[in-house]
Amino acid sequence: MSHIKLHLAFSLIIPLSATSSADEIILVNGDILQGTQTEITDTHIIWNTDNFGALSIAIDQVLTVSGVPLSNTPAEVDQALPEEMALADIKGFFGESFVGSTAVFGNISSGNDERNEWGIDTEISWLNDDLRHRSILSYESKSADDSEAAVKYLLSHSVDWFFKDTWFWSNKGSIGANDNRSIDSAYTIGSNVGNQFWDTDQGSLLAETGLVWISETFLDGSKDDRMTVSWSSDYSKLLFEQVRLSHSHQLLVAIEDTDNSQFLADIGFDFPLIDNLFTKISLEWAYDNQPVVGVEKIDRKLNLGVNYSW
Repeated sequence: MSHIKLHLAFSLIIPLSATSSADEIILVNGDILQGTQTEITDTHIIWNTDNFGALSIAIDQVLTVSGVPLSNTPAEVDQALPEEMALADIKGFFGESFVGSTAVFGNISSGNDERNEWGIDTEISWLNDDLRHRSILSYESKSADDSEAAVKYLLSHSVDWFFKDTWFWSNKGSIGANDNRSIDSAYTIGSNVGNQFWDTDQGSLLAETGLVWISETFLDGSKDDRMTVSWSSDYSKLLFEQVRLSHSHQLLVAIEDTDNSQFLADIGFDFPLIDNLFTKISLEWAYDNQPVVGVEKIDRKLNLGVNYSW
């Protein structure tokens, strides 16, 4: 059993009935015992050693099991919340580097003004050796009076290969649609070179540039396929040890027609509530200098939602 799976076993173990396997146990006095764990209680671990048979070892005398500190006793596990246990399962699959956030927002009104608006944004990332995976799922639905709901969605995934220190080669694909901009479907695939300048609890900065192929089909049946040059960045900074500032942007310029360009930007602030829950206020700004007929060049949107991060 790997170190990560063993850590999950201790987090989910049931007193007096759990059975798991390990390679070695290290005691606080420095002794190392090879064998397997067969049982755990509130106070002791039953360890089946290779040379001495089954031993009952006090938990407070155990330093690590296969390199993982024994920090959770059964009493603590009994108090674990279901969502914490589910998150532990997810991290067991993706690894301890698995992080992400989910934002939910909505607005429902009735009477003289009939409106229904809701949306969800989820971002996750995880590391696998020299590869970093980043995924985004965004969905919005808006309707007014008895009109059909206008839908906007985006699903994307990128794989970054860190070939030298902070430098990486990124390959990304996405699918989406945006009824408000008369885009029935949109597909992109791109390849970029970027640099992760820093990435800490206090903040992060990355920038990348490359080529992106875009294929858009509009509600009127027309289509726009183009190869573009892309430049994007993503920045965050922790202010006053609590409030987090974030900013991201992407510029896309068509190679064959430089007048065909798009610019997307997002700037926001995260205000903590409790634990991993926080309020996010953000401003989205989108510019397209060659939209279809009847669509404005500029879109602005102010978002206020509740986010959960892990």
